[in-house]
Amino acid sequence: MRILLHPGFHKTGTSSLQRGAEARMDQLAPHLRLMVTSDVIDAARAARRYSARPDDETLHRFAEHFAAAMTPIEASDTRALLISCEDLSGYIPGNHNVPAYDAAPALMEVATATLQAHFGAATQITIWYTTRAPAPWQRSVWYQNLRALRVTESFEVYQPRLNRAARLDEIVTAVQTRLQGRARVAATPIETCGALPLGPLGAALDHLGIETEGIAPLPAQNIQPEGATLELLALNRSDLDDEALTKAKRDVLQRHRRVGNTRRDPSQGA
Repeated sequence: MRILLHPGFHKTGTSSLQRGAEARMDQLAPHLRLMVTSDVIDAARAARRYSARPDDETLHRFAEHFAAAMTPIEASDTRALLISCEDLSGYIPGNHNVPAYDAAPALMEVATATLQAHFGAATQITIWYTTRAPAPWQRSVWYQNLRALRVTESFEVYQPRLNRAARLDEIVTAVQTRLQGRARVAATPIETCGALPLGPLGAALDHLGIETEGIAPLPAQNIQPEGATLELLALNRSDLDDEALTKAKRDVLQRHRRVGNTRRDPSQGA
């Protein structure tokens, strides 16, 4: 069997891939098993904690939770397995003061060993990342953190904080070096696969050798409200308490989406 582990990166089409795969499982189920964030939620939480506090105990907790998530998955089933969860690379850079994806190599080494232990050493494992050009990735991460955190800097001020994190290809190389051939490591730029009818899901299915003919194109995911950034930034700079701030941000986003004032983030695929 083949396993494709897709651990991100954030803002590189992960939502499009995951939701698209879930929506097409009636067609894909004869050939594919799917696990997304909700299926590995405890492991994802442990991975985030490890990225913020990289110690042996936290990494061990990740190993335990990832192994527990694999336990109900039948090892003798020869269908391909796709595991997609960007949080398996840790927190999105900027959250919890995590500067970059430095935790990824250790996390993927543990994940690979766990998959081999459960499914057998002969299993074909590919660690596959979707990547993105630095400047648009940085802007998308800034917007995500603007929504989720109390970021008060403009993009121009915030961007240098993400300079090292934006070198996603270097993280892919570091993972490849850490695994030393125990799993194949690959990456696809979202600029290459995002505009295709199936977006990054199509690239994932290609890696797994699954035919894509006849699968309906996918709608866009994670539509970014046009013009909401200035309002969100002003709210973050206000003296609202955390609860009021969360509600105010939610109201802004809902209002923009309700009136259709949106633009598609290319990282979300077709």
